[in-house]
Amino acid sequence: MEKQPLNENVSEADLILGFESLEQLNNKLNQTAIDIFTNETQRKLLSKPSHFTFSIVHRAIELNRGFKTLAESNNWITAINLMRLQADNCIRLFALSLVKDRLDFYNRIQNGEHIRNIKDAENNKMTDLYLSQKLDSLYPGFRLLYENTSGFIHFSNEHMTANTDKFEDGNDFVMHIRLSETTEFSINKKVDYAFNMFVLNKELHKLLNGYKLSMIDFMKKYD
Repeated sequence: MEKQPLNENVSEADLILGFESLEQLNNKLNQTAIDIFTNETQRKLLSKPSHFTFSIVHRAIELNRGFKTLAESNNWITAINLMRLQADNCIRLFALSLVKDRLDFYNRIQNGEHIRNIKDAENNKMTDLYLSQKLDSLYPGFRLLYENTSGFIHFSNEHMTANTDKFEDGNDFVMHIRLSETTEFSINKKVDYAFNMFVLNKELHKLLNGYKLSMIDFMKKYD
């Protein structure tokens, strides 16, 4: 799949709206985690898989705050790396929903085992490739977004493009070595990055809601 062309009809107002939407999702992530916590502690319980989930939520919120702070300081080269880490949060939380025994999964992760070495209920090793492809069937487009953001966190042509200005003829270009200047991105790229970060968080929140509903049902036996 190829990247979709950027929307040229955007402005700084759209970027601000993107940041506001991201902050709203931060609040939703936090509230959903509180709901899960309350549902369990009211029964004087706190499950270990929920500890795993809360840790992902905490990381997600901090990544969102970092993304906004870096973007507002015009350090987009660093900010866009956080998109890949947010995609990682999605596949880690998704992995929890695929295993037969969540407590065993938690204990193995807590003991330092890599998720890629753990098998799901269908006896498949949960590698990043497997998880991202399986999650794409649930949220179409996730795999492409995962691949594109991987190009940010690993040095790639994305960084070379950001450091290059091409002339109109398309043949000649100027390469920069910036020691004090920041890399300037077009407003349509900035809005696109903010929107994709929002999409990743929206999908993470859906996964978190799925966990919340499963735990509400599970906790009924303690009533």
